[in-house]
Amino acid sequence: MRARITLFQALLSFVASIFGFPARAATQCPTPSFHETKEDCPWAGVSRTLEGVSDSKLIKKAIEDSVPGFLHQLEQDKKTPGLIGLWGLSRNIDESNLASGRKTVPANLIQFLNSYWNAPYDSDFIFGHAGLNHTYGYLFSILETPYGYKRARYVRHEIEAGFGLKEGILSGTPKQGTLLLNLTLFAGKIAFRDDASGRDEIDRLFKSKAKTAPRDLIKFDFTKLQPKRLTEVITTEDQTIEMRTDLVPFLKANPHGKNRMLLIHSILIQKKDKPVGSPELITVFPVEASFAENLFKPETFGDSVPLKLRYNAALPFTLAPEKMIGKRYLTHETH
Repeated sequence: MRARITLFQALLSFVASIFGFPARAATQCPTPSFHETKEDCPWAGVSRTLEGVSDSKLIKKAIEDSVPGFLHQLEQDKKTPGLIGLWGLSRNIDESNLASGRKTVPANLIQFLNSYWNAPYDSDFIFGHAGLNHTYGYLFSILETPYGYKRARYVRHEIEAGFGLKEGILSGTPKQGTLLLNLTLFAGKIAFRDDASGRDEIDRLFKSKAKTAPRDLIKFDFTKLQPKRLTEVITTEDQTIEMRTDLVPFLKANPHGKNRMLLIHSILIQKKDKPVGSPELITVFPVEASFAENLFKPETFGDSVPLKLRYNAALPFTLAPEKMIGKRYLTHETH
């Protein structure tokens, strides 16, 4: 793999010099001073090498040479009816970097990846498709947050281990399905369990991909799971915004880290002139058990408490309420 990357970086510099595009010198990966490990490669190395590169042909060549077949996933996602629409909007600036404004995923890479989908983005690539940002985009993020690199959820295989899934199903290079498809199937089945419209969409997706998606996902027994949901609701004259955070305990031991639960965040927007809405996924990542303790503190519940968008979620500007005051409660479910 390292030889392949070195060859690619040399080629990139050569081609860039011919076409007059800037290209950074070949970057080492992993780079210990950036707290990287071999799990971060080749993703981090590719991203750093492409810093400042805007030519789509060079970016495509770089990615295809380092991760063969990766871009085919985006092509397949676009051909899967309804898949991209099951995700909402997110902010491409992590909460830990709001002051600096540094983007989580480099704008040039988001712009390139989005050329396959043409999902709505603002001109600065700060607000856009949560699925693109939080899956393929996060793989190439070189922003180290207080919790580490965003790609960890896809390269450490904690989620697969925690639920007894075959390693690699929820990675940047799954052997069956795509990262977005596989994650949507698993997370959507949990997050949309109480919504007829969302549940129908996920069931339709499961049925249409029964022969091509990973068998582990198709045959997974979701009744074994015991999700716990925090619900936050803001009601205005025109709409109701319901933010949901599901925490799902792992079913098996996680040998890859300290995380013991899966967090799934989704949002449902119901307009009063169109009361039946469909929920949208925002993000999915593993967390430690202590995360639940902080999230479900009884003293934070109430019918009129301050709320905020969580986990870099975003709302359309036309729908964002002026005041984030509403209900915050634990949803009680029977199993």
